[in-house]
Amino acid sequence: MGKTILYAKNAAELIKILSNNPGTKVVGGCTRIETLPDKFISTRGIKDLSYISRHERYIDVGPGTTLSELLAIGQTHLPPILYEALTCIANPLIRNTATIGGNICSENHKLTLFAPLMALDAKLEFKNQTETRTENIRNFKSIPDGFILSNIRIPLVDAELSIFRRIGHEHSITQQSASFAFLADTEKNSLLNVHLAFAGPFTFHSKEFENFMSGRRLPLTQRDISQLEEAVAEHFQKAATDQMITDVMRQQFFNLARYSFEQLT
Repeated sequence: MGKTILYAKNAAELIKILSNNPGTKVVGGCTRIETLPDKFISTRGIKDLSYISRHERYIDVGPGTTLSELLAIGQTHLPPILYEALTCIANPLIRNTATIGGNICSENHKLTLFAPLMALDAKLEFKNQTETRTENIRNFKSIPDGFILSNIRIPLVDAELSIFRRIGHEHSITQQSASFAFLADTEKNSLLNVHLAFAGPFTFHSKEFENFMSGRRLPLTQRDISQLEEAVAEHFQKAATDQMITDVMRQQFFNLARYSFEQLT
């Protein structure tokens, strides 16, 4: 059986096609799709889904924007943690084709940008023919039926401490791949606005842990670090229950969490 490829000139037409063709998959640059769906439509060439709009406190990015286009606006115009994550993805050739929407919406396994976007508190906008919905990326599981991802709003956060690490094979995404992000600001020798995120086989973000960490006096003592390690391990283990995660990846997360805490001593 052959593949059915549908085309749309703009976002409104894309939504209409999806409404009239249930089961059609929306794809981006197809850089990670080994087998194309039987019926699909690409966001490539849809101009109103490929844009970057800069504002004072955030940037709006269309899901069809390529990673290279996002990088091209320059290091000074992106949150450092996001810029670093973008530069470590594949190579320029792949980044010319891969889209931010495709990176966010990858099924089964969350890709490189997911953890930094969680730490940055990014918001996702979805549209169908009659409705627009907004959802925090931390709560995102999948695009609602009949909707398209229409916008990614990224706060322009420049935290005092910004740490990003990619776990796993350097040049490919496997089940051992994940990303880790940590942001923290301080005020009068106290911690505030702490964000810690992990994404790969599953996602981890704990508001309860961030609240537990916020407000602590700086510099952190070794006792503080031990308490934080114990607390983050408890929350992570709870989130990792029944998830496909190896002991090696689990230990890498704990090591990165401890490293982040140690930067505040």
